[in-house]
Amino acid sequence: AQYCLTLLPCWSECTQLPNVPNAKVVDRKTSYQKGDSVSFNCDTGFISGRQIRFLCSDSGWTPAPGGVCRLKPCPLPEDIPNGYYLMSIGDEFAFGTTIKYICNEGYQMGSKEDTRTCLLDGWSNHVPVCEPLSCDVPPQTPGVTVKGLPSEGEYILPDRFLSFSCDSPDSTLNGSATLICGKNGQWDHPFPNCLDLCTLPSSNPNMKVTVPAGHSVTVECVRDGSSTQLQCLRSGQWSSTFPTCTNTKNCGPPPPLENGDFLASGQTFRQNSRVRYQCQAVYVMEGEPYKTCLNGEWTGEIKCLKPCTVNPDLMGPNNLRFKHGSKQKLYAPHNDHITFTCIDGTYPVGSEGMRRICEDGVMRLPTCA
Repeated sequence: AQYCLTLLPCWSECTQLPNVPNAKVVDRKTSYQKGDSVSFNCDTGFISGRQIRFLCSDSGWTPAPGGVCRLKPCPLPEDIPNGYYLMSIGDEFAFGTTIKYICNEGYQMGSKEDTRTCLLDGWSNHVPVCEPLSCDVPPQTPGVTVKGLPSEGEYILPDRFLSFSCDSPDSTLNGSATLICGKNGQWDHPFPNCLDLCTLPSSNPNMKVTVPAGHSVTVECVRDGSSTQLQCLRSGQWSSTFPTCTNTKNCGPPPPLENGDFLASGQTFRQNSRVRYQCQAVYVMEGEPYKTCLNGEWTGEIKCLKPCTVNPDLMGPNNLRFKHGSKQKLYAPHNDHITFTCIDGTYPVGSEGMRRICEDGVMRLPTCA
């Protein structure tokens, strides 16, 4: 006790509150005297067992009973089949700690959330589930038989193998006949399918030779030395008709083309050979620009259509001149046009107009009078 000037006992104030980590004062006052008490509540996520309280005495603040705020513990988290958990945040099972679940080899996380956090009311989220790593069920492909599939609803687990075959003897398996489900849940090969076979024509009725789709064969005719390549399509049909190799002859040089020429060299042309033609300048080709050798004859209709030529000698009697430009002579290819006008002091005769089209070297000129 201290004594004031009045010789009466004088008590000092408890000026500084006790330091309680992770806690807050309940009903704080501006000043405290001897005999006063102060209480503390723990912060969220912390507990003290019973409320922390201090008493103001001659020697300052005295625990009554005092105490500390500790992190609120969580019960041990549940284990999961085919997996385990690790500490992600924190080092003890208390408020704020986060754990992460991991699946064993051969299993995958089947839950959306793979972490849990210790909260006021326990662990967050549901306990996750580790599902076996499984391979996709093969699609139902017409004409393909699959053996080794598990019962409906069961997983296709690693190391399981499936066998594939074609239903039709006229089909061939395109891909591996055996697939194995890997440890990573992936098949070791793509799923196969069945392709129809193409049959080679044979003169022996007791023999049938087939070719898988996608493959090609080359047929050569001995007489004329021509060769044709055919491909077996996925439909089981050949890309074109087989050559007969009978009564075929080579062709001589391609025939000449009036106002044109062919682009080829040599004296002998085999069956199905094609030669390209072109017309002279200003001439227009009518028809495909090719002739083909068939059984010793060149086939294909080609014609080089003539241009039209117009000059003053042709225009003079009709009192004409060119509407555009001052040229003395104009060329117009087939199906092209020239526009005329009357010389001064004359006028068009008729109603067909002054624009005329060239038709294979012929152009009917208008007349002015």
